[in-house]
Amino acid sequence: MRQKLSKEEKERRIFEALAPLALIDVVPGSIRQEIPPAPDILCEATGIGSIAIELVALDAEYTRKRLQNLGTVDVAWSRALSARPQSEQAEVTAQSADMWLSIHFHEDAGTRVRTKIMTEVQSRLLAMSPTFEGHLFDAHDMPAEVHFARVSRGLTDGPHFSTSSAGSWMPPQLAKIRGKLVDKKPYRTNAPLELFAYSEHDEVDGHIDGLSAIEQCVKINLVGSQFQRVTVFNLGFLQRVYRFPE
Repeated sequence: MRQKLSKEEKERRIFEALAPLALIDVVPGSIRQEIPPAPDILCEATGIGSIAIELVALDAEYTRKRLQNLGTVDVAWSRALSARPQSEQAEVTAQSADMWLSIHFHEDAGTRVRTKIMTEVQSRLLAMSPTFEGHLFDAHDMPAEVHFARVSRGLTDGPHFSTSSAGSWMPPQLAKIRGKLVDKKPYRTNAPLELFAYSEHDEVDGHIDGLSAIEQCVKINLVGSQFQRVTVFNLGFLQRVYRFPE
C-alpha cells in the first residue's frame, strides 16, 4: 500500500513541480518548511535571493470528495469481505476469482456506504451460481446509492472493479484566493511573498469567464495584501495560466 504523504511532503512536491513553471530556479538544498505563521515554502532562488511561497488549492470540495470516493471500491470490498465468517470469505473469494464487477455509485457515497453496498453484492453472489453473469439488482431492489451493478466473467486474478466518476467539474474557488490575500493573519517572513494558486482537477481556465474571474479577484485583493505576486497553475497539466503582475 502506498504511504500517504504528510502535508509538508505534499506541499514540497507541489512547489518543486510548479517552481520551474514560474521561472524560479531553486538553489539546491535551500528549501525550508517552517511552522506557521511562516509561509508554506521558504527558499533561495538563483538571481532573486530569498523568496517565500504560500500554496492554495483551488479545487472544489465536491470534486475532491468525488474523486476520493472513486478510489475506495477496493477498500469497500475488502472491508465487507473481512466482516464475513471464514467459510463465506472463502466462497466469495472463489466465486469472484474470474469476476469483473462494473458498479456505479452515487458520487457522494463514501467508504462506509460503499462497504454496505459491497456486503449486499457479496450476499447476492453467494446466493447465485458461481458462473452468474448479469445485473445484480433489479429496478425494484436497487440500493438507493447505486445506479447499476453488473457482473461479467472470464478474467483471472479477480475480482476486478470498474466504476466511474461522471460528476461535472467545478469553477475555480475564488474565495480561496481571496482568503489568502485578505483574510489570513500576517505571515512571518522578511522575504518577498508570492501566492501559488493551483488546481489539480478542476481546470482553472476550463469554464467560461473562469480566468477573467480569477484576474478580477487578484487585482482587487492583491493591493494592500502582504503578497507581491499571484501565479495560477493547472497542476494536472503542469501549465502556468495566469500571473500578476508579470
